[in-house]
Amino acid sequence: MMAYLQGKVLYHGVGYVIVENGGIGFKITVPESIAHEIQETAQLYLHEALRDDGRELFGFLSIAQLELFWKLLAVSGVGPKSGQKIVFSDTVEKVKMKIMAGDLAALTDVPGIGKKTAQKIILELKGVLVEEPGMGALDGDATEALIGLGYSRRDAEAALSGIVEGDTESRIRLALKRLSR
Repeated sequence: MMAYLQGKVLYHGVGYVIVENGGIGFKITVPESIAHEIQETAQLYLHEALRDDGRELFGFLSIAQLELFWKLLAVSGVGPKSGQKIVFSDTVEKVKMKIMAGDLAALTDVPGIGKKTAQKIILELKGVLVEEPGMGALDGDATEALIGLGYSRRDAEAALSGIVEGDTESRIRLALKRLSR
């Protein structure tokens, strides 16, 4: 299975680019906005979707985007096209935070994602994303402490986002400073 491709961009299409590598042109599905941002050379991480009628390559700009995409594909009802739209709807960290915060509105704003699918994504991925490195126990402990102080989960997680240094106590102090503004 292909996972990465680097090469010369031969053509920018609507929702895809054709990248030449080793004399072969690969059609890679990417969002329209991204297709036109990719200039002369492309470095894309790939997911290869195999179907009865053929195969399709979905392109991502970073390994973090690709890994989030794979997590989204594990959710029943999320296909490659809608998963890619979710990944490119914002930065990877912001998409993860929206899912962990249970932000249904942010997910349903993505074209093709309905309320039921958004609810499934939140239900199935909320715990999975918390267990990732960088989103670990410190975040969980600090979040629960802020909730215990009367803040909503969404506010607590938003206040803690981006705070990576220090122990749980110092993270809570920094989050409280953010919340008091």
